[in-house]
Amino acid sequence: MHAWLERTETIGAAYQAWEELRSEYAKATQSHAQKSAYLTMHGEFILGAAQKMHAQEALGENAAAPVGLLASPGGQLIEQSRQRLSEISQMWASAQLHMRRCFEQASREIEQEIVRRVDKTLAAVRPKLSLAVHHLGKERCILQCERISELDSILLSRLISGKVPTHYAFLFDDSVSQVEVAEALYADETTEQPPWPRIRELLGDKEKLSAPWKGQIPIVHEEELVWMLKQKGVVMEVEQAAMEEAQASPVLEVSKAQWIVAHFLRWMHEGKMDLRLQP
Repeated sequence: MHAWLERTETIGAAYQAWEELRSEYAKATQSHAQKSAYLTMHGEFILGAAQKMHAQEALGENAAAPVGLLASPGGQLIEQSRQRLSEISQMWASAQLHMRRCFEQASREIEQEIVRRVDKTLAAVRPKLSLAVHHLGKERCILQCERISELDSILLSRLISGKVPTHYAFLFDDSVSQVEVAEALYADETTEQPPWPRIRELLGDKEKLSAPWKGQIPIVHEEELVWMLKQKGVVMEVEQAAMEEAQASPVLEVSKAQWIVAHFLRWMHEGKMDLRLQP
């Protein structure tokens, strides 16, 4: 386990260790790539020089007859340079794989520790949610929640989505305030798939303990719909997104809003959250 993580017991500190691990890995990867590129460039330079040396040998005034590639010093140097380039490539590829495996193992250990701490906290602490219903006539409404603490956001993510987020401040990231351009997932998720189908897949993956939520907590998926609590400045809103649509909508049909509130009420009566329902 990450050495610094062993000396602390808070959820926030565990996330800090995870961020440190990612930062260390990113720096190591960058350094690795730079060194690999430099050695490869240097090896290619030596190979080019050896090829020119061989060409000079072939055109030399004292050359009694054409010689084979391996029969001349230049030819031998070409083969040695090619072999060395191949060895460099294999060495760095092996080092990259080893580094990646070490990072993934350490990341899994921290992830498991975060889940352990979150579940332990949830058994003793109920996250708080203050929900207001804004009626837009009889058929439509908007559900808004007061801003919650960072700790409650982690606990609610585990309770609601079944996953812990990959970043501690996932709900309050600086880019989240840019509502129109905010991404649905962090760069941890490298897939090019549109966000809503990918979010639904992550929700359904029972083996995955964490997910790169960003600025939102996915709630549940029903057929082709994704529901989420989405951070919007000082409030959160419940939004509904269809798979084929790029944008989610905070304006809900009353029956669907009731369906979502029913989830919160059930968790409240099960003693899993403190819910304050405002008119």
